Amino acid sequence: MNITATNSTATTKVTEAIRVKYRMSTRGTEAVKDITAEIIKDETTVGFFNASRNGVTGFSLHEDHGLTSEEVKKVFQTAVDDCSEVLK
Repeated sequence: MNITATNSTATTKVTEAIRVKYRMSTRGTEAVKDITAEIIKDETTVGFFNASRNGVTGFSLHEDHGLTSEEVKKVFQTAVDDCSEVLK
């Protein structure tokens, strides 16, 4: 058996202080099936995002995340846009 996994990472800067750090993995020549991400503000993880090719999407923030409503909207939209591009 010869299974080769490839792990990839990517980061998108949402604002000066906020970024989304993605992790994806594939096996062999398969397309990316799912993506997990950390939402980071000022070098602290404040939440998580995940999306899969079958449409399951998750978004969670820590209780004291410190993001404004506009920042939450911007982070969510950025993550959806990024994942749509990778999973298409």
